[in-house]
Amino acid sequence: MGRTLRGHADTGRALADLGQGAAVLHLSVETPARVPGWDVILLTAASERQARLYEMQVEAARRRGLIGEATRTLVVPDPQGRRIGSGGATLNALRRMAEAVGGPGAAAPMRVLLIHAGGDSRRVPWANIPGKSFIPFPLLTDVDRPVNTVFDHQLAMAAPVAASMRGGGLLSFAGDALPLFDAIALNLPRDGGLVVTSPVSLDVAGKHGVIVAGADGRVANLLQKATPERLVENGALVRGCAALLDTGIYAFCGRVFEGLLEAACGSPDPVDELLAAGQECSLYEEIASALVPACRGWLEDRPLGRRLLACLGGDLPLLNHVAEDLLFVHFGTTAEVLDHLATSWNGELSRRILVECGGGVDATASVLASRLGDETVVGRGSLVYGCRLGDGVRVGSRCVVLGVDMEGGSLTVPDNMCLWQAPIEAAGAVATVCCGVDDNPKDPLGRATFVNRDLHAWMAAHGVGEHDLWPGGGETSLWRAKVIPLDGNEDLGLTAWALGDGSGEPAAREAWLRARRLSLADLHMAADPAAFVRRHDEVVENLVLRAVRRTLRGGGERNVHALASQVTSAGARAELGRLSAGLAGASVTTATAPRSRASMIEADLARAAGRAPDAEALLQQAFDAVHREVAAAVTEPATAAVCGIPAGRSARVDLPIRFDVAGGWSDTPPYCLERPAKVLNIAMCLNGDHPVGAAVEALDEARWDLEIGDDGARRVVRDGEPVLDPSGLADRFALLRTALTLCGYGAGRRVTQGVRVRTWSRVPRGSGLGTSSILAAALVSALEQLAGRSTAPGRIIDLVLILEQRLTTGGGWQDQVGGLVPGIKLVSSLPVQPLRIGVERVPLLASVVEELQSRMVLAFTGIDRLAKNVLQIVVGRYLRRDGRTLGAIADLVALAEEGKRALALGDLDGLGAVMTRAWQIHQVLDAHCSSAPVDALFDRVADLAVGAKLAGAGGGGFLGVLAKDAEAARRVRQRLAEASASLKVYDWRLWTG
Repeated sequence: MGRTLRGHADTGRALADLGQGAAVLHLSVETPARVPGWDVILLTAASERQARLYEMQVEAARRRGLIGEATRTLVVPDPQGRRIGSGGATLNALRRMAEAVGGPGAAAPMRVLLIHAGGDSRRVPWANIPGKSFIPFPLLTDVDRPVNTVFDHQLAMAAPVAASMRGGGLLSFAGDALPLFDAIALNLPRDGGLVVTSPVSLDVAGKHGVIVAGADGRVANLLQKATPERLVENGALVRGCAALLDTGIYAFCGRVFEGLLEAACGSPDPVDELLAAGQECSLYEEIASALVPACRGWLEDRPLGRRLLACLGGDLPLLNHVAEDLLFVHFGTTAEVLDHLATSWNGELSRRILVECGGGVDATASVLASRLGDETVVGRGSLVYGCRLGDGVRVGSRCVVLGVDMEGGSLTVPDNMCLWQAPIEAAGAVATVCCGVDDNPKDPLGRATFVNRDLHAWMAAHGVGEHDLWPGGGETSLWRAKVIPLDGNEDLGLTAWALGDGSGEPAAREAWLRARRLSLADLHMAADPAAFVRRHDEVVENLVLRAVRRTLRGGGERNVHALASQVTSAGARAELGRLSAGLAGASVTTATAPRSRASMIEADLARAAGRAPDAEALLQQAFDAVHREVAAAVTEPATAAVCGIPAGRSARVDLPIRFDVAGGWSDTPPYCLERPAKVLNIAMCLNGDHPVGAAVEALDEARWDLEIGDDGARRVVRDGEPVLDPSGLADRFALLRTALTLCGYGAGRRVTQGVRVRTWSRVPRGSGLGTSSILAAALVSALEQLAGRSTAPGRIIDLVLILEQRLTTGGGWQDQVGGLVPGIKLVSSLPVQPLRIGVERVPLLASVVEELQSRMVLAFTGIDRLAKNVLQIVVGRYLRRDGRTLGAIADLVALAEEGKRALALGDLDGLGAVMTRAWQIHQVLDAHCSSAPVDALFDRVADLAVGAKLAGAGGGGFLGVLAKDAEAARRVRQRLAEASASLKVYDWRLWTG
């Protein structure tokens, strides 16, 4: 169908849809109780051999975290390798699934994804063995992880459908296409079918299936390859000169799915019927027609027609969903694959993943999971995947080279050529195959081409007759031609002869004619799937080990954890063990990596080598190093010992809370020590009050009287006792005691200044509003004020950073800034030492402030925060240089700036969009930052809101909802108040100082 079904497809929108789907997939794997995923994933395959390879690739996807532990997978080969059509394959797959899970009744409630990945891939012959669903397509890729395939992206695009499927159902995709559209917008019926359509011009519509949409949203008719006149006659036109193209994306839900299972599992076996009659049944024609009353008369005499009518022919609808901006990425031919890889995709397509190559590789070539010599040449727009190529190899432009192992010798692959190698099971050999990018193996002699030349002309130039290519007679197509030599081609000399013009090489011709030879059709049935995977894994593991060694020598930005996860063989794991053991008493080179990063590399390598206890110790060393690095990056203000303050002198500091709009996590060390950070937050009074504060009063006796006003807990520390409790954070007074020592009121066992300290926070625990850091800021400010020292915000911010590192709680600078500085502000820092924090107040008109206060609703969810250890999890992933984490935090930084612009323009709807996007990114950083009850609160008010997010890291605490207007805000408050007895809505006002 080509790359797109629309002439003006929005690539940016399509990438956003793919990213959105990938985020839902991540959540469904990490938190299936909250975001449902697929119960079963089915793939069809063309043969038993192809099915075995698919099974290996599907399990590899599971290891990469793309398939949940509870999801069953099943690969179903075409019966006897014979064609039964997409409908027959659907029924066959459902029957095999039902047999595996205990019958139709057990299968009916399940969510099932079916990808039609069978077929012999004649137009993309180099993908014949791996399958078109497993073609590399590295969009939105973390370059230290395995190369993304079409299948990976299909899982992402399907994930939102599983999450919204309210009961059992089936979603069906074609295996050779990637539809990019807003899958979250699909409104699936509880009982019925749904087809996704897209408006196209009439010339495109005339080559494919078309849906005639009824006024009630149902499909009124189905047309196949209709002329413009027939489209007009059947009322198929939309918008004057377009028609709705059937994209092949079908969902069958509830009772329709049960009917399909009944049709699949009935007696006799429908597949046996099709095979006996030599017929095919189409999903897009026969099965779809059973749900369209206008087509049922036609269906009666079609293959399996009466069975389908009996099971599906009631009043259940087939609905139409128009995907306006659908981008249909088709992988039907090699030319299409190369076109997709040559497209920039707004810079989101990676052309170098796990690769070693020299300067001879064109910037537009995609070289993936391959090791090339320094002198190897690869031309413009080519794909090299899973190869080892030496200096003597020259690959032209617009070529595909797959799985070729040729580190010695020389070979030139001309422009527009495909070259690949496939292990042959019975022969114990490796076949080297070549053809032209634009060859169509389906074409018969007379129209066929081979290596981009007319096949007749090639035969004449190379002295090859028809009896040589088709010794048994029959179909004279390139697909059946015996052109693949198995003998005497170890140095690829016979391949070079076939690629050349045939002149002056009689010895090569004779050797080629004598060799055992296969056709492309033979290759499909003779290839060894396990050996194919082993060869690819060997290349990948060799590259991984080399990348790890370079990282240990100082290339500190590689994700060793992700790299090591690609090692599966015993030999490669043993080598990881040797590398890990070699670090004992030594260290990763730290010339370019901070100590925290180096320790994380060592921890990940130890874990990959099976040394879990060592890994845990090294992980703790990494976090300890972060604390030291923060201390080194902050100029610790002079805090001389405090003594001699007259008894009765006192100080009190009351502070607001802060609500973070976007940018949180970027302020957290070590990210803010190494990269620019920005956070947009709001200082808020709650219920007319500054809810966080501290009061201190000097005493005439050397003791500390400590009181936590939240619950009236008290403690007295006297001179001669340890001023810091050795239990550390287990001591509930740790914050107070550490602040007192930091500010010079005591050290060791000495209390230098007696003081009474009382703190309070009239905010529920785990609020997400930054209360612990703001409380620390209030206490430090009060102690410094009592000591007669400066309480300038910059000084207090630095002191609180140091205080939190001494407490080993981590944390960044945004909370204390949010509570110390009035208004709405963009807070930023640059990775310089000493760390400098800048504050930019956002100028707001009084009318904008008033509107914001009337539209934004703040409520305590009544749900305790569940995100335990989330700080260590996210910081640990950052130290690993996890690509998803790095990208997510960078996006939050950009959103902080975007939110500031929206506010400055008075665009509160834009601010709401920023809040929503920030919340989505928080779930990328931590899949557990929300829960089903929290999601239910978001859903409860979604129709009234332009944006919403939890405060802080999430998991519970406070919810902020930016409503559409003041009346919508009133209704939001009402709905939230009705949602739960433990939920409390707060009045808030902007603190302006």
